[in-house]
Amino acid sequence: MKKNMLYLGIVYFICGILLVLLATFTEFSFEAFIWGLSGAALGPGVCMILQYMYWSKPERALDYEEKIKNQRIEMNDERRIMLRDKAGRITNQIMSYVLVILIFIVSILSVFSVMVISKWVLVVLGLLILFQFICSVVVYNKLDKKL
Repeated sequence: MKKNMLYLGIVYFICGILLVLLATFTEFSFEAFIWGLSGAALGPGVCMILQYMYWSKPERALDYEEKIKNQRIEMNDERRIMLRDKAGRITNQIMSYVLVILIFIVSILSVFSVMVISKWVLVVLGLLILFQFICSVVVYNKLDKKL
């Protein structure tokens, strides 16, 4: 296993510890956010360190090589590539519909004064749909030129 994984795990772990200390010894209005960030850093850090320790043992070297080989095969398998592409396309379409429905519901609730909401929220949601569409077109064109 690469040493890079161990170093990255140690950096995550140290950042998590520093954030725990910051959240413990100081008082912020956003203290819960600091606690969340500390958990988000400590968890992956501990997992990376433990994975490195587990896979770097000499008796697991052959198993690790086979695992890496299988991962490479699965990542380059044509069927899996097609499924990932199709899943991404379908997810993109679903999210577009969800955003449109969300804008519709929020604007109806705002018009009937059921929910007081800033018009900027609707503008941001509309811009998010536009951004998603533009990203889809740009990525498609880049992939079309590349392939």
